[in-house]
Amino acid sequence: MQNGESYRMNTTMKKVRKAKAGALFMFAPYFAAMLFCGLIPLVVAIREVANPSWINTKGSYTTIYRILGDFRVIPALAHTAFLLAIFVPAMIIVVLSVSLLLDATPMRGNTFMRLIFLLPGIVSGGIATLIWTSLLGPNIQWNGSNIRWLIGGISFSTGIGSWIVIQYGSLRSISQEVLEAARVDGCNRLQLAVRIKLPMISRYIGYMTILLVAGAIQIYTEPTLLMSTGFTTDWSLSQVAYSYAFRTGDFAGGTALSLDMLVPNIILGIIFVWKTDFLKRGERH
Repeated sequence: MQNGESYRMNTTMKKVRKAKAGALFMFAPYFAAMLFCGLIPLVVAIREVANPSWINTKGSYTTIYRILGDFRVIPALAHTAFLLAIFVPAMIIVVLSVSLLLDATPMRGNTFMRLIFLLPGIVSGGIATLIWTSLLGPNIQWNGSNIRWLIGGISFSTGIGSWIVIQYGSLRSISQEVLEAARVDGCNRLQLAVRIKLPMISRYIGYMTILLVAGAIQIYTEPTLLMSTGFTTDWSLSQVAYSYAFRTGDFAGGTALSLDMLVPNIILGIIFVWKTDFLKRGERH
């Protein structure tokens, strides 16, 4: 009897060790990518900030806040604030509205509709910029007040489709038993969406919000492509950082501004992980 129990315990331990080894094997590529593409560059960047800079000729970590005194930073911050105030909320509202409609409306063409929404995300930023500028025509007088709408519109059109598909997938993961129970309790479609579905996918909404905010803060492709047409010059914070690093050779200044852009994203990420169960095991409900 004891030999049988011992055999079962040994078998169980072997299975546990195999499971752990498999998990480590699957985690290894991600860890390597995070190490060489994230952590090591971050350490190098932090060390680079202390080197002499045009902003701080003696060199020290005070460059991190001294760089904010550049005359281009405040306008770039205003552009970022515009995107955060207008296009990020608009993206969230439209994505959730369309995703809820797709989930609540059973139809034969549902799969085809998801493909249609996904197609704009396949279009790269360069092609989208070319399409927008071609459609709007050369007769528009672009300036600081309307170019931001063009940049925001390009980002909106290229990103919204992918997020609709993602959020639709999160809605489809909700247990049908929960939805049926809510219907039995008298929930109509609106109440089902607002009181049941949205709270149950709140962690995915938070994840989307963080990535949209990070994208708005670090936006680079669209204003840089428009720069070649003369529409923009150092429009975003990322462009200012690039200008420091690769036009004036001030890597310390460019790195300092890049780290400044990283700070709000880290804060949002910490709040997201701390306040949600996105990384916890098991189902939320």
